[in-house]
Amino acid sequence: MEVIINEVVLEARHVQRWKFHDRSRTLPRVPIVLTVTEDENQWWRFECCLIEGGMHCIRCTEWSGFVGPRINARLTLYAQQDGENFHRMKVIMRD
Repeated sequence: MEVIINEVVLEARHVQRWKFHDRSRTLPRVPIVLTVTEDENQWWRFECCLIEGGMHCIRCTEWSGFVGPRINARLTLYAQQDGENFHRMKVIMRD
């Protein structure tokens, strides 16, 4: 069973950063690099850190490049599953 960290409809403001609550409570409280895949054919590495109010933030050059062409898409970020050293995400493009 996949555990959802958070979901968002990507907007232009998310190009710089995405602030979110970790609903799964699986992300560490220290800065990390999330290795993320959508379909195991393409991989990204996003910098993630804990910020004010117990929220996390993803922001880095690779994140900006990822979000730009996906504005208006629904992004779901999942927690790591047992034995995996990466996170999965699902991107649904919308009109």
